[in-house]
Amino acid sequence: MLLFQRLRTVMQNLHERPITMNAPQSEFSVPSQNDWETWSIRVLILVLVLGGAIPVLVPGRLIHALGKIGSVPQVPIGFAVLALVLYLHLASQRKLLRNVCTALIAATSYVDRLEEVSLIDRHTQLFNRKYLDQLFNQQLGWLNRCGKSATLLLFQVLPDGQESVAEEIAVAAALVLRSNFRGSDYVLRHSTDQFLVLLPDTTEEQAQYALNRLTDKVDSWNLENDSEMALRNELSTCLPGGNLWETLREIEERIHNKPRSETSVISQKHITAR
Repeated sequence: MLLFQRLRTVMQNLHERPITMNAPQSEFSVPSQNDWETWSIRVLILVLVLGGAIPVLVPGRLIHALGKIGSVPQVPIGFAVLALVLYLHLASQRKLLRNVCTALIAATSYVDRLEEVSLIDRHTQLFNRKYLDQLFNQQLGWLNRCGKSATLLLFQVLPDGQESVAEEIAVAAALVLRSNFRGSDYVLRHSTDQFLVLLPDTTEEQAQYALNRLTDKVDSWNLENDSEMALRNELSTCLPGGNLWETLREIEERIHNKPRSETSVISQKHITAR
């Protein structure tokens, strides 16, 4: 008896415990409403079938009953009621389908917005590495179609007397890079201390103008701030029919393997010392 009482108490607690779910409660009311409508239609059909079968099975009793209350067209009325119920049921299903379509469109738009947000670095508000696949596929198609080259610039922010680059310097470098290049150029945060710039329809000689302009901007920033910004850079041009991924791999190897003295460094100290 004691064990039975404990089991009964546990079952009552489980039954009374509220169930929390992430979906709204209104979504759970739809299946129950559909089940109620389905069962009502089934009951109505069963009543109509019985109403049509009773005169065939027991005609004497039905005729005797109709002789007292008069002839009533039950079957046509029943079919009319059934048609009305089916029409209302289909109307409710169409309304539910429209609501589901609206919810799916809203969910798809929300997912698209999330994907766009996921391509943005939250600190610098630049595109991140996830955008490279989409960008390179688009630019490769443009290169092969128009027959014009594109130049890749890889910048590495050098630490200012510290082991790692401070996030404030990286954010400042992102602002300088974004203000330096054209609106048609693409600036991405390649890693914590690296930025990648893609210049469409640009050769290495034309990219030098942008680098000279960037040098002036970095000099101005270093004069106005206490911190020191130094950008180490490598560039390479992808010709029509080439592969942007191979071009990126080439400048990555060069910026990682070459010593700092053999690479181009944009900084106030570098220009002063020179």
